[in-house]
Amino acid sequence: MANDSERCDVTRRDFVKVGVATAAVAGLPYALRADGPDDKKKEKKPKKPLPTRVLGRTGEKVSILNLGTAQQTSNRLFNAAWDAGIRYLDTADCYAGGNAEKKVGRWMAKKDKRKEIFLVTKDHPATPDEWVQTVDRRLAALQTDTIDLFFLHAIGGGSTSGVGGDEGHRDVPKMKQWAAAADKIKKSGKVKYVGFSTHTSLPLRTALLNNAVEGGWVDAIMLGYDPQIVREDKAFNKALDNCHKAGIGLISMKEMRGAKHAPKFLPKFEEMGLTTHQAVLHAVWSDERIASICSDMPNLRILKENTDAARTFKPMDKSTIGAVIGVYEQYASAYCNGCDGRCQRAGKTEAALGDIARCLSYYEMDGCRATARQAYSALTSIERDWHDADLAAASNACVSNLDFAALLPRAEDKLA
Repeated sequence: MANDSERCDVTRRDFVKVGVATAAVAGLPYALRADGPDDKKKEKKPKKPLPTRVLGRTGEKVSILNLGTAQQTSNRLFNAAWDAGIRYLDTADCYAGGNAEKKVGRWMAKKDKRKEIFLVTKDHPATPDEWVQTVDRRLAALQTDTIDLFFLHAIGGGSTSGVGGDEGHRDVPKMKQWAAAADKIKKSGKVKYVGFSTHTSLPLRTALLNNAVEGGWVDAIMLGYDPQIVREDKAFNKALDNCHKAGIGLISMKEMRGAKHAPKFLPKFEEMGLTTHQAVLHAVWSDERIASICSDMPNLRILKENTDAARTFKPMDKSTIGAVIGVYEQYASAYCNGCDGRCQRAGKTEAALGDIARCLSYYEMDGCRATARQAYSALTSIERDWHDADLAAASNACVSNLDFAALLPRAEDKLA
């Protein structure tokens, strides 16, 4: 059995892969990083907790914005998040090189905040029995005796090809073996709720959501989401409806990727007193099915921007949400959150064009170079070989009009 620091080095044949193990990033580039020591100055009086929503049938009231810990895990950032009103922390076995849980645990213990935090973590078990066995390791790393929500991590992997091992995960949410493991985990008293995270190809993501409804054991799902794919893919939107009606709590991630290169201010949103990125958050929260947004906020400026957005949130009308979707359509240039393989089909190739672009986004947008290379190396040689593809046709077919002719050579140079 691999140790905790090695948990992200799982091969493509394993149940859940490392290549997609980063949490959602909501914000701007890495300026003013919050990775210094605790601020020794006089502590400011914390603000009231952020607004909450009920997480499906769990009945838990969770912050509409939660702090992801894939990259930044400093006490300074945790303190700032607490002071800003965040009461929901999202972590995983492999975040921050396998150290995120330990840092979260030490911070909660030092500040005596465990009872006030909704704590979420994840693991990559290959079998139902292994999932049960991972619980104690997660508890030990977090220095706690309970986990509020425990996810199977990145179910379905990240392939856009629609073939291979990833498709084998399609039925996991409705399989009796996994349901039995979930029941055993919750009856242990060590975990309150269970579910999975996913940001795989859109058709597989949709199937996983529908199968979660059928299986009945999933309490919550963290999923790749943005307003554009909700509008454009009726099947995905229906799957969200099905989950919501079944009482499955929904948590958004990856909502910023398509809009990350947009200008900080656009006239439509500036009139509302919002930055472009705050407008994206408001558009997501305008979907009442979404209980919380997971954001990997790497610096104090982004933390303030996002928490200010949470405190000032007002539901957007369809016209304003349409303007947010326009941001995706105009500025999405490096990653397509709604990839359904159409680029691959139009380019007449077996190369996983969407996956390659995703790996490059980890490298260039997130600064997660090791994760990017691991995700890229997890692709087969056929999935990496784009050289005979019709890249112009692939770009024309892409929902986000990605410039594959520019992206793919860069990916090969930086990730190979």
